[in-house]
Amino acid sequence: MTSRLVIPVLAGVLAAGSAAASPPAGLHPITVAPPSVDGVPKEVAVLADLPTVKIVAITLRTGTTLSEHTAPVPVTIEAAHGAATLTVAGATTPLAQGAFVVLDANTLHAVTPVDTAPVTVLVHHHKVGVQ
Repeated sequence: MTSRLVIPVLAGVLAAGSAAASPPAGLHPITVAPPSVDGVPKEVAVLADLPTVKIVAITLRTGTTLSEHTAPVPVTIEAAHGAATLTVAGATTPLAQGAFVVLDANTLHAVTPVDTAPVTVLVHHHKVGVQ
């Protein structure tokens, strides 16, 4: 699968190279655009589905919460644009833009935007048992 990924740190590195050049083997660039205010309340997009990891962008708009749920594999959650609050076992953890956390498999959690601005979180599903 060919993907286009740009995260803040990688963006500068990729921009330094030729815009027309293909990424080297093993590099899977992905673009994460800032969310618009308009749109459906919850938007989910699979950005990459590789043998060892699946990366999903979830955008939550005004008044939308990603209700409590679990993932069958360990996940990393990063606030790519905007800020959110992560709730695990009744305890809240702020996710400022650029912050990330790692959750064990089957950890019950919820994600809520901190204000009226939309938030996009990147969820990296770490595929267990794959080397």
